[in-house]
Amino acid sequence: MILLALAFGVPAASAAEPAWVQTIEVPDAHGPPDTPCVQSGSAKSPGVSSTGSSATESTPIDIAPMGTFVLDPASAQPQLSPEDRARLQIGQVYDVAKVPLEPFRGRPEALDRVHAVYDAMARRDHVVRIAFWGASHVAGEYYTGEVRRELQGQFGDAGHGFVMPAAPWSGYRASDANLCTQGAWVSDYDRRSGGRGDGMLGVAGMSVESSSTTSLGWVQTTRSNPQGQHVSRFEVQYLLQPEGGNLDLTVDSAAPVRVSTRGATGPGMTVLKVPDGPHRLTVQPAGDGPVRLLGVNMEGEGPGVVVDAMGVSGRTVSSWTRWDATLQAAYLARRTPDLAVLAYGTNEANDPSLNPEGYRTQLRASLQRFREVLPNTACLLVGPSDRGKKVSGTTYAIWGPTAWVARVQAETAPEFGCASWDLQAVTGGPGSMLRWRLLDPPWAAADLIHFMAAGYQEVGRRFVGAWTGV
Repeated sequence: MILLALAFGVPAASAAEPAWVQTIEVPDAHGPPDTPCVQSGSAKSPGVSSTGSSATESTPIDIAPMGTFVLDPASAQPQLSPEDRARLQIGQVYDVAKVPLEPFRGRPEALDRVHAVYDAMARRDHVVRIAFWGASHVAGEYYTGEVRRELQGQFGDAGHGFVMPAAPWSGYRASDANLCTQGAWVSDYDRRSGGRGDGMLGVAGMSVESSSTTSLGWVQTTRSNPQGQHVSRFEVQYLLQPEGGNLDLTVDSAAPVRVSTRGATGPGMTVLKVPDGPHRLTVQPAGDGPVRLLGVNMEGEGPGVVVDAMGVSGRTVSSWTRWDATLQAAYLARRTPDLAVLAYGTNEANDPSLNPEGYRTQLRASLQRFREVLPNTACLLVGPSDRGKKVSGTTYAIWGPTAWVARVQAETAPEFGCASWDLQAVTGGPGSMLRWRLLDPPWAAADLIHFMAAGYQEVGRRFVGAWTGV
């Protein structure tokens, strides 16, 4: 049971909501205060028994089906085939615009469902939600941010979507939402070193917890960006637990709403409805017990598009099999995405214990779990990015397992009604990460795994282009 200090707000009952959701009107929310963020504190591990760690993004694998590639724009690359030389524009000034668009691929019925989501956006008559789960490419919120901006620019801004109200790790960010974290929070996610391993990680696979009144976090609309300037509803997700403490929720300078997170273990949510416009939501434990937060949804008045970005660096799709299904399903049943994007594979391609058949087994188990909580949602698998590995000097090898991970995804996706999108092909195929690194300024990071901001933005534009063909 959720106990609310109703004196601080006007309750608004909704018969359609599950019993664990409470809605409160905050009519006196008149805009965010001018106080700046004083970033402090840290996101610590729970420090209890860990379930181990997944493969990181630095395990060496000496497989290079293309041979080697010299990271030097003046090199003639004589070891490459004529086809590879043409695709990588060897001997020319490299132009990303000449790289063909990679379409979504799959069975006609899966593609029809994905394209039907685009058609729904184009009708502009309701809110369409797109949810991304994944590893570091999603966690960085650069390419998902570009997808959000492109789609909201065309079809309307219905809100930022999912965000963590306090940073679960250093450097956590969101495109078109302002964030601030203060005090000591305990963060958790699948296979976090010292993590709880209880799977109680909500819809996004992560949580932050504190019992201290000196810990707070806030999320706020943007002030001048084209997107993210308004919100009419904050949906605060938290775990009900037997020893849970009270949580203070403050919108702008209005009086705080106090929520109890004590109860039988399960989902909890408080929806704060505010006049549509710019607002700040601050979350702060009351100090009488642990408060575990699972995320906040920021939404505005529709119609339009919402893009949720829910990524944790270093994770694999197998994380889905270790999240508590009942907890996640409860949130997803209430707010079901129209399109689910599972963007994993970079870490699987880096795991020396995996081979194609082992990965196929792992992927099937994860997609079976995915379908248990989202049985009817349109689905798209996004594969690993291209990758280079330094051999010596300016000579690099092309990461071999990337190709078979993408192939297994394309072969397995139809079994679960999903389409697929080959991210290595998106950027131009094997060797493209090195070519993007040579751009001035570079579009690929020095690790030849990740992208710079401009590279991620191009990936986001190409994601939208896979729908539109332009």
